[in-house]
Amino acid sequence: MFLEGIPQFPESRKISLDDRPVIEKLFEEYPSDISERTFGSIFVWRNYGDRSMISQLEDHLIISWKRERFGRLLLAPVGPEPARLIGSLSEPGSGARRTFNGIFGIAEPLASQLKEAGLSPITQRDEWDYVYRASDLISLAGPRYHTQRKEMKKATSVFDLVYEPMTKARQNDCLELQETWCDMMHCTLDELSDAEDIALREALANLDEIAFFGGVILLRDKVQALAIGERLNSSTAVVHFEKANPSIRGLYQVINQQFCEHALRECEFVNREQDVGEPGLRRAKEGYHPHHFVEKSMLPFH
Repeated sequence: MFLEGIPQFPESRKISLDDRPVIEKLFEEYPSDISERTFGSIFVWRNYGDRSMISQLEDHLIISWKRERFGRLLLAPVGPEPARLIGSLSEPGSGARRTFNGIFGIAEPLASQLKEAGLSPITQRDEWDYVYRASDLISLAGPRYHTQRKEMKKATSVFDLVYEPMTKARQNDCLELQETWCDMMHCTLDELSDAEDIALREALANLDEIAFFGGVILLRDKVQALAIGERLNSSTAVVHFEKANPSIRGLYQVINQQFCEHALRECEFVNREQDVGEPGLRRAKEGYHPHHFVEKSMLPFH
């Protein structure tokens, strides 16, 4: 496939909105289950370090990525033979090894193909994506979801909450919620939280230009919670952002359930991304009883 306007590796440039048709077509032809592999995710995180630099190599799309623990990385190449290309990129003396620390976001069947080729991708439990049945997150039926229903009731029994699809008309209200959340959670003191703040602002600013869809929870016509997602593949949506006023207990459970009910009902699965090794986040994600994980690995170069 000829990726018009995208430089040949190792040359690269930042992703732009103009790249969306070509990249989404390529993602559709070579679908993935990992949450990072959407145009929207790559675009809105483009200002975080060296993320979202794009190149092409032998009919594959090459995308740079970053993780604090690992430094500068490449996402698994997108194209017909990613295992072969990773083999070339990881050879001693290659330009990729001098510039990057490894290949990130390797899932099955690619991980097994690399092992068959004599390479050793290392599983990264903190990066595994949690995938749920959309119907489970909507109904919250049965004893295993008792805690979530109880938490929701703490919000809905006290407050008159209203769900509404997210539109540009609510952009300023969503930004105000994000500012409140960041002030309470001290975003600017942590590089990743600060970067997420910027990425969320990019998502809100480009809601119509990217295939994002969102929802908000209103209290007296003021946004108190929001969620933003995107189609990942034919069966799955991915939730990139979810924010709620921390002072209203149960509100996270409300936006989770309501967003799934109103925006994700046609999906079989919902990918709610990784827990990055944060214990509280891991407990919360496990508490919703994932249907399965997308087990991601990394192939280090050094």
